[in-house]
Amino acid sequence: MVTRAVRELVVVYDVACPHCSRIARELPDCVTVKVKVRPCTEPRLAEIYPNLPAAVSGCRTPAVGVLRTDGQVRWWTGLSGAVGILPVLRPGELRRAVGLLRTALRTRGRPPTP
Repeated sequence: MVTRAVRELVVVYDVACPHCSRIARELPDCVTVKVKVRPCTEPRLAEIYPNLPAAVSGCRTPAVGVLRTDGQVRWWTGLSGAVGILPVLRPGELRRAVGLLRTALRTRGRPPTP
């Protein structure tokens, strides 16, 4: 079964962005595995996750990392994160999870409103 291959999800987000923060706060309720959240500004992030896309560590897009049982991490940025979390979604949570990721996609590149 595919869900056994996923150990946990890693969500990297911009703490200054309310939409990214919402993803980090609400996504754990949508999935069946542990979720580790990390800010994109964490100094050792690239050292911890060497294959993290540059746009993520530059706080330009949120990302969901799927940590497999073999220790490999596959990164999904923006709305594509929905594909990465499909195997571990709780029943009935697809719409909510996609909605969370979509809000970040729509606001990417816009400055936050005060």
